[in-house]
Amino acid sequence: MKFQVLLSLVTVAAGIPSAQKLDRPVKPPLKPLVIDSLSTFAPSGRPGSSIYSYFNVSFTDVEFNNTTVQCGTRWTFGEGEDIAWTRKNTDCLIKPKSKRVGEWSFQLLKPTASGEGASLLNNFMLHLRHDWTSGVHVATQKFNFDGERNIGGMCSASGTCQFGLWEGVERPYLVPQFRLER
Repeated sequence: MKFQVLLSLVTVAAGIPSAQKLDRPVKPPLKPLVIDSLSTFAPSGRPGSSIYSYFNVSFTDVEFNNTTVQCGTRWTFGEGEDIAWTRKNTDCLIKPKSKRVGEWSFQLLKPTASGEGASLLNNFMLHLRHDWTSGVHVATQKFNFDGERNIGGMCSASGTCQFGLWEGVERPYLVPQFRLER
């Protein structure tokens, strides 16, 4: 039953218009990714404050020799949200650094096909993709302040907002990972 639910999650993510199409069959799950940290930030928009919003995630790929990956992106607050929803991000630092490790990328996706209630701060799907010489691995997880309650945070009176992996979420926070057919 758990496998069917996890497979459904990958299938749902594949059907979201902004997601990269996952048109190949999915093999049984691999060892899950371990999310070490996840954070989002939006500035207040007041004069003198940062003009950028940020997203950062750090995780360990136990399946791939305990490789640690740190990925992040930024966009112009108030103007760059559309770009942030559609962009394939490849700004990932991989440790240990090696050509045989391949390339990690990620996308921030709207959690529903309609996009209703989507927020780059606290209601999104994170789609991770690992391309390397022997295959492609993918992992997709919804992060939501209200539903799943796996992300928490707040906005201050000044308008600055910060969210991250909720303190009450079970640790380590595991995200199912799958191998795609080539």
